[in-house]
Amino acid sequence: MRHLTTPLILSLSLLLACPGQTPPPKTPVAEAAPEVSALGQSILAAIDPQADACQDFYAYACGGWLATAEIPPDKPEVSRGFSAVFDRNEEVLHEILDNAAADPGDDADLAMVGAFYGACMDTEAIDARGLEPLAPFLEEIAAIEDTEALMATVGRLQVISVETLFGAAVEPDYKSPDTNLFMVMQGGLGLPDREYYLNDEAAEIRAAYEQHVANMFLLLGDNDEDAAAHAATVVRFETALAEVSLPLVELRDPVTTYHKLDLDGLQGLTPHLPWKALLEATGYPDLTSINVATPGFFEGLDALVAETPMEDVHTYLQWWLISESTGALGAAVQAETFDFYGKTLSGAQEDRPRWKKCVQWTDDYLGDVLAQLYVEQMFAGDSKEIAVEMIQRVEGALQAGMADLEWMDDTTRERAVAKLGVILNKIGYPDKWRDYAGLEVTTDDHFGNLMAGRAFETRYWLDQAEQPVDETIWYMTAPTVNAYYNPLANEIVFPAGIMQPPFFDRTFPKALNYGAMGLVMGHEVTHGFDDEGRKFDSEGRLAEWWEPEVAERFEERAECVRELYSGYEVLPGVNLDGDLTAGENIADLGGIKHAFGAYRGWVADNSAEEVAGLDGEKLFFVGYAQSWCTLRTPELERMRAATDPHSSPKFRVNGAVSQFPAFGEVFGCEVGSPMRPETACEVW
Repeated sequence: MRHLTTPLILSLSLLLACPGQTPPPKTPVAEAAPEVSALGQSILAAIDPQADACQDFYAYACGGWLATAEIPPDKPEVSRGFSAVFDRNEEVLHEILDNAAADPGDDADLAMVGAFYGACMDTEAIDARGLEPLAPFLEEIAAIEDTEALMATVGRLQVISVETLFGAAVEPDYKSPDTNLFMVMQGGLGLPDREYYLNDEAAEIRAAYEQHVANMFLLLGDNDEDAAAHAATVVRFETALAEVSLPLVELRDPVTTYHKLDLDGLQGLTPHLPWKALLEATGYPDLTSINVATPGFFEGLDALVAETPMEDVHTYLQWWLISESTGALGAAVQAETFDFYGKTLSGAQEDRPRWKKCVQWTDDYLGDVLAQLYVEQMFAGDSKEIAVEMIQRVEGALQAGMADLEWMDDTTRERAVAKLGVILNKIGYPDKWRDYAGLEVTTDDHFGNLMAGRAFETRYWLDQAEQPVDETIWYMTAPTVNAYYNPLANEIVFPAGIMQPPFFDRTFPKALNYGAMGLVMGHEVTHGFDDEGRKFDSEGRLAEWWEPEVAERFEERAECVRELYSGYEVLPGVNLDGDLTAGENIADLGGIKHAFGAYRGWVADNSAEEVAGLDGEKLFFVGYAQSWCTLRTPELERMRAATDPHSSPKFRVNGAVSQFPAFGEVFGCEVGSPMRPETACEVW
C-alpha cells in the first residue's frame, strides 16, 4: 500500500530532412578548450563539434559524451545528468550508512539506520534462512477456503506491500483536497502493463515471464511439472486482470479515476469480495469513504474471483508473496528475479551490488532519518536562497507569458494567474521531519526489518485516511534525484538530491543553473497547467475553472504536441505514444520557454556570461541538453516507450528546442530546418 502523487518529472525523432541547406557556423570549441576551466572543458568534451545543432541538437550537445559513455553492467541506462547525480548521492549515503552500521555511538537515529542497513548487508544470515521467513504467510494462504478468508489475507498482505489483486493508496480527495481519502485501483499484474498480456508483439516477453514464474515456484519446492502448471495459472489469472484494466493513457485523466463511494457502495459493486474483512485485517475497520479509481476493473475482479477455483487463487497469491518479498530473501531468489526483471525486461547485464540495494531500502523505509544526515553534507550554504530566486523568476516568466497568449480569454487568464500566484514551492528538505517512533529494527533480521518498515509505512498513510491533509508532508525523501508537482496541494517539491551538479550548483554560471535546474522548475510549474494539472483549481480541487471555448483551444494546441511526439521513433518500428506522454511534453515545452525567459531576466538585472566560448544563451541550451545525455539498452527503451509518461531523452531535448523559436534564433538556424520548423506547437 502506498501514497500516490500526480505523475512525476524526471525519471526522468523523426527529424525532418532539409537537403541543400548550408549548415550554420560551428562554435569554435577546439581553440577554446585549452584555456577554459575544468567545468568548461567538461561541457566541451560532451559536445560533438562536427554535428549540426540545427539538424539534431541532441547529437551536437551530447555527441562527444555518447561516443565514450558506456552503460554499467548493473544498469540498463546511464546518463550524464541523472546517473551522475544519483551515483554521487548513492556514494554519500553509502558512507553514512557504513559508518552508522560500524559505530553509531550514542545517536539513536544513527543506530536505527545502521541496524537496518547492517542487517541488510548480512547476506550470510539471509541466505542461511532461505525461504523460511515466508512459511507463516504460505500457511495462511493454503488455509484460505472462502472469500472472507481471502480478503482478510489480502488485507494483511497489502499491509506489507504485497499488492496482490489490486492496488491501494491514501491521497487527498480530488473534490475536497483538504481531507485524505482511501483509494483502491487496478493492479495485480507482474508485467509492466496490461498490453504485455494482450499484444502479440509481447509474446516473447510473456513466455519469458511465465518461465520466470515457474522458476520461482521451483524455488518454493515444486517439481518441474507442478511449477509449469502453477506458472500457467498465474499468467492466465493475470491476463484476465489485464483484460479488465484500463490503458495507461486513460488513467491519466483524473476525472476517469475519481469515483467516491461509501463501503456499502463498494460492496454493491463487488458482491463476492467482503471488504469489511479486508479492512478489519488491515486494522482499519472504520474506514467508510473510498475512491474506487477503476470501477470496471473491480467488477471484473469480482467476477474473476467468483469463477476461479480457490486453489488457483492460492497459486496466484503464493506467486505474489515471493515476488514482492524478493528484496528480503536470499541469493537464489535475487538472482532469478534479476534474470527476468533486470536482464530480460530491462537489458542490464549484472545485478546491482548488495550495498546499493541496501542503501535504497534504507532510504525507502527510514528516509527522513537518512535525509537529515545527507542534507548536512550536500545542501549547505546559500543554495536554498539561490534556488528560491530562480523559481520566483521562472514563475514570473510564466505569468508574463500568460499575458501574451492569444488563445486565452481574460477570465481564464485571471484564474490561471491566481493559481500560479499561490503555488507552494518546497525546496531542499521538509520543514518537519518524520518521526519513526514505534518502528522496531534489529541488527540480525533483514526480513523482519523490511516487513516492519513496509507495515510502518502503510500504517503511516492509513492513519491519515479521512483525516485533514498535513501540508508539511513530502512524498519524496530529500536525497531523491527527482522533483514533482502535486495538483492536489498546488505545490512543487524540489528535493536536495536533484539540486546537485550538473543540474545545480551555487557556484555555477547562472546559464547552466537555469538551463538544467531552471528547466526542471519550469517543467514542474507548467505541470500545473498541462492536460491533467489544468483540471485542478488553485486550491487543488478537481473542478472546471476554464471557460469552455478556452478549454477547446487548449486541447487543439495539446493535440499538436501529441501528434508531434507520436512521430518520434525511439527504435525501428517503435514510436513514442504522444497521448501517454502529453502532459510531460507540454511541461517540457513550457519549461524551456519560461526557464529561458527567467534567465534573460537575470541577465538584464546582472550581466551576460560566457563559458568555454559559448555565450550565456547558447550555454543555457547546451546545459539543458547535456543534463539529458543518455544511453539506454534497447530493452529498456522499448519498455519505456510502452509505459513511461516521459519521452525518451533524445526527444525531450530535440522536441523542446525545435518548438521554441528562440532556440533557432540563438543558434542561427534557418527557418525550415529540423530544429526550427516553419510552424511549431505552443501551449504555454
